[in-house]
Amino acid sequence: MFFEQNTSLSSSSVWTVSQLNDEVSRSLQMNFPPLWVGGEVRGFTRAASGHWYFTLKDATGELSCAMFAGNNRRVGFIPKTGDHLEVHGQVSIYRARGSYQMVVDAVRQAGLGTLYERFLQLKEKLQKEGLFDLSRKKTIARINTKIAVVTSLQAAALRDVLTTLRRRAPYARLIVFETAVQGDEAPKEIISALKRADQSDVDVILLVRGGGSLQDLWSFNDEAVARSVAALSKPVIVGVGHESDVTIVDWVADLRAATPTAAAEHATESVDVLLKELAQTHETMRYVWSRYWTENTQKVDSLMREIPDPAKSLRQANERLTLLSQSLSSLMRSQWFVKSETVRHLSASLISPSSLFLREKERHNRISEELIALMHDKLNQNERDRQALIDLITEISPQAILKKGYSYVTASDGTFVKSAESAVKSDNLQIHWHDGQLEVHVKK
Repeated sequence: MFFEQNTSLSSSSVWTVSQLNDEVSRSLQMNFPPLWVGGEVRGFTRAASGHWYFTLKDATGELSCAMFAGNNRRVGFIPKTGDHLEVHGQVSIYRARGSYQMVVDAVRQAGLGTLYERFLQLKEKLQKEGLFDLSRKKTIARINTKIAVVTSLQAAALRDVLTTLRRRAPYARLIVFETAVQGDEAPKEIISALKRADQSDVDVILLVRGGGSLQDLWSFNDEAVARSVAALSKPVIVGVGHESDVTIVDWVADLRAATPTAAAEHATESVDVLLKELAQTHETMRYVWSRYWTENTQKVDSLMREIPDPAKSLRQANERLTLLSQSLSSLMRSQWFVKSETVRHLSASLISPSSLFLREKERHNRISEELIALMHDKLNQNERDRQALIDLITEISPQAILKKGYSYVTASDGTFVKSAESAVKSDNLQIHWHDGQLEVHVKK
């Protein structure tokens, strides 16, 4: 390690402060390439500009650090005093004050290198075994009325889930299976809680917790926990940490949610959406029923027009009978007039009017009786014809025919099926009797 001498400035020259700071900064950059430095955080502050300023120290020394907003936005956590960090950057001079510092471009929590390597190895192992395959993931129902939540009772994640379900799905029943979500004993407790939840009658299991560092979330990178999630019979939704946090169980689960709140939303459908769909379904059913009623009423009207009206036929028969009665009355009056004239002429030609009158009177009475008998016979015959016509009309009416055990067949569009040839295989037909109808499907 050496300082390259600036030939433009001799030892006898008087340097300005800026010249000295620039020369030292240039020498540091030449002799100290970007490197990792580990230590404990002290005095962490975040400026209004978004830049981070803190001191990194160990047992005997301190190092001032600055991390600009463009770089710290990529860090998934906010450091705090007491954290043990490993920072990567360039050693330089803060020219305005001439202070020695490190400009940081990457930060990780101490020990994350080893943990992250274990994380990647386990991910590759389980992926090769097929535990991440989409084909093995179970379907999450749209509406779940019984939901298991595996988390800590003190976790903010539980409050998020409860708040979301009260607002979104008050119809859902929640069962909490308590477990630690951090620490050495957490994996065993998580596995036990998952098994108890899987043996219950719930529809879906939510495995949730809030965000944290890689160490905080390490229980969800445990191989035994991942295999336990994969072996469950109930579908599992995992909502661990924030959107940027990813764990092994996220890939093994049937569904990965960005947050605990999102997990509760994926497990349920909003009651507002369900009520709106129910209203739409009700309106659709009302429209379909109205249309069905209208179409069938029109079909009935069409069929009724094809059936002769018994009342009309009876009225026409009565009209014909009246005409016949009028014709008979006219005929009888005409015959009576002719007979009367004949009697009158004969009476005038008789020598003995009294005897002739008596004889003609007897004849007249006889003829009158014959005419009356003829009239009665004619009226009786007309009455019999009228009754026969009524019986015939009643006999040939469709309802009378149906009551005798007959039936008629219509196609799905309401037209009559008048022969076996007009029925086609796979048609849907209706058979009509006097007391109802039956839908049938033509096979052959």
